[in-house]
Amino acid sequence: MNALERAAATSRWATHNVGEKALLLIGLLFCAISLPPIPALPSIATVLLVAAWRAGVPWRLYSALIAAPASFVALGLGPLIFAITPQGIVLIDAGPITAATVLARCIVGMMATMLFALTTPMAELFGWMHSVRFPTSTVYVTALTYRMISTLIVTSRSMWEAQAQRLGHSSMSRWIRSSAGLASSLFVVAFTRARRLGEGVELRGDPATMYNTLRVIRPVRWWYAGGYVLLLSAIIASSIVL
Repeated sequence: MNALERAAATSRWATHNVGEKALLLIGLLFCAISLPPIPALPSIATVLLVAAWRAGVPWRLYSALIAAPASFVALGLGPLIFAITPQGIVLIDAGPITAATVLARCIVGMMATMLFALTTPMAELFGWMHSVRFPTSTVYVTALTYRMISTLIVTSRSMWEAQAQRLGHSSMSRWIRSSAGLASSLFVVAFTRARRLGEGVELRGDPATMYNTLRVIRPVRWWYAGGYVLLLSAIIASSIVL
């Protein structure tokens, strides 16, 4: 179990209805990308920080999961700030403001997305998808994909540790060779296991038999759901009025 799965399983919101969390967090995500940045983004960020505190998520992991994609977005903001012209590189009018707005929306959006991931175990998510009548084949393929990704992560980590103990990664050339060998071996392992999973699906028969094993009944707390709707409505109204 990796750190993300462990945090989701131990969160105080782990056993809450997935639909409730989706209503709040995905609703805040859409507000972050669609409403005017001021005052919507500060309000949404405050709500998400309070929700993260209430859910008991590990702050270091939460910050790292937000910072990684935010850094990737920040590296691509150059075309919003500068333009290449016959006279050279020039600063775009309102470019820094546009770039800052894009980065802020991405950060707040990732706060909502990662909070959902840190409070929702995959078993709960699969059970909720069954309860709301998602296509059973879609749930089944998603579960197999999730299992395959987890297996490949563990396999790649084991292979990397074995290479480090046997050969070491002291020099750059040796590190490159080790990485190339790991990638090629992992491709073969992934292809073989994917074929075995496909054969298992064909032999197992009807995916609908997973319904009883994945079904997790979590009652909807309508008071909380109503409060989330009022909160989202207040954020939308205040952003439009101001």
